Amino acid sequence: MTFILAVAGQKGGTGKSTIAISLAAEWHARGLRVLLVDADPQATAATWAEVAAELERSAPAVVSLGDNLRRDVPKLATGYDVVVIDAPGRAAGARQVGALLVADVVALPCGPAAPDVWGLTGSADAVREAMALRPELRACVVLNRADRSAMSRQAHEALAGVGLHVLERSLGARVAFAEALAAGQGVTGYASGSVAAHELRQLVDELEELAGDTFPRRGEEA
Repeated sequence: MTFILAVAGQKGGTGKSTIAISLAAEWHARGLRVLLVDADPQATAATWAEVAAELERSAPAVVSLGDNLRRDVPKLATGYDVVVIDAPGRAAGARQVGALLVADVVALPCGPAAPDVWGLTGSADAVREAMALRPELRACVVLNRADRSAMSRQAHEALAGVGLHVLERSLGARVAFAEALAAGQGVTGYASGSVAAHELRQLVDELEELAGDTFPRRGEEA
């Protein structure tokens, strides 16, 4: 069994690539066979993989794919426990649609400000269209770059009106995430005892719980 997670969303600047890389790196650290698919023209994940290779870091496999995600991802998934897709935004709609059509779970990152929540509407509509075709698809919203301010609390309340499941665990605006990527690592490997690493681990645990039976148990064959 291979679990496929798409980190998607039409709005840019929500931290999709950072979250996708961080999740893939953590599952790799947990001993799973992980493939990270870079479908974003900005190629952040591919660049991170190059840095990791140069610094001889242990990292998941990374591959860059284009518009044929629906065809290519199932073929490449063989032999992996987890596939994480770093999907692009509105500018590459075919890739985002392809990601939604192959994923078990789609995670939509959202910032804590009101415009971030407003910008989630188009992404939520696209996800609902995919869910109409694939009722088994599960979707969730990840609050990113959150803090303890009233703005973040209001964002949580506003997200409830989007109509998609909002994860309880969120990620803060932590410099460790950016530093880890620059070092060719995931945040849990770069700064294991940091608040950022703790948040990421909790997010991974919640995503596995949401995935349910679609998430492979350790030691299973893909």
